[in-house]
Amino acid sequence: MDNTFDKLFYSKGDLLAGVDESGVSDIAGPLVAACVILPKIDPRKDDLSIFDVQESKSVPEKHRKRLAEIVYQTAIGIGIGVVQPIELDYLKRQRSINLAMGRAVRNCKLNEDNIVPDFIIVDGRETVKNIDIKQKAIIKGDEKSIAVASASIIAKVYRDSIMAELHTKYPEYGWIKNKGYPCDAHFKGLDERGIIFGVHRTSVWPFTPSSKKESKELAKRRRKWKVVTENLLHQQQRTFHG
Repeated sequence: MDNTFDKLFYSKGDLLAGVDESGVSDIAGPLVAACVILPKIDPRKDDLSIFDVQESKSVPEKHRKRLAEIVYQTAIGIGIGVVQPIELDYLKRQRSINLAMGRAVRNCKLNEDNIVPDFIIVDGRETVKNIDIKQKAIIKGDEKSIAVASASIIAKVYRDSIMAELHTKYPEYGWIKNKGYPCDAHFKGLDERGIIFGVHRTSVWPFTPSSKKESKELAKRRRKWKVVTENLLHQQQRTFHG
């Protein structure tokens, strides 16, 4: 990937930013967005190491931290926006994405140089609401724009670090590997320990029935999660009250 696509937007502003999110399909942990402002890179004279960056889904996990370091060294502005599970349950999917992206853009203003992008390329179908900056939403923008791909890497690495920390506290769910994604290893943790309020997104499938046809096994499993969770909460209450 190079900056050919991004150059199409240079005329719209001196400082171009890419915005992307990580964790929208997970059922545990926060949603994280990143806003990355890159300098205008001239391949004839500038360091080309930034061109190693690809969108996060195409990069093996062991290489993402290295790419994140490249972005941090190259970018002239980076902002992170986090939306917690309790907010996700209240706001639902698209509003949560917009909130995370808005926080990421605003947090770019919080650095000591008060850097603000002139134009933003947003990954997806919708621009960021309540942001007084020119924008363009690009479907699969993380595969076309080096700025958006950089934001994709930063958001993913940042979120992965949160899930690794949560794994040390709740190892039963295997979050060091599945990062909160719905899978059998995660479900086995739910069988064992139940739902962690404030960490799991209780308003989404598989905690709520899907509109699509579900197996009886999953419905039975969901009832088990509820019982295990309630028993754990009762134990905690008894311990608290002595």
